[in-house]
Amino acid sequence: MNKNVWREVRFALYSAFALNGLIVQFAPFQYKCNFVDEKCFACGLRTAVNLFLQGKFSAAYRSNKLIVVLVIAAAVMAVDVLLYLYRREKAKRGLTA
Repeated sequence: MNKNVWREVRFALYSAFALNGLIVQFAPFQYKCNFVDEKCFACGLRTAVNLFLQGKFSAAYRSNKLIVVLVIAAAVMAVDVLLYLYRREKAKRGLTA
């Protein structure tokens, strides 16, 4: 697989994860665990994201420990996209200089 295809696949996955996160965060729907007395792995994750965005990191971690994985994944995705944009701009300036 060449570099351009791999980058497009990565960016499509990043977009899908971001869109899914926005839908889950803001859509008013109920989860199965709201109706039964079972806890799922994502219980408290919406609250954890809200707390994290408010800067309450320890409370977010107590709400759902999966927030650590989510934050690391978001940071990796952001760095990947920013690095691509930086390299593209640097290449563009090198061609015009």
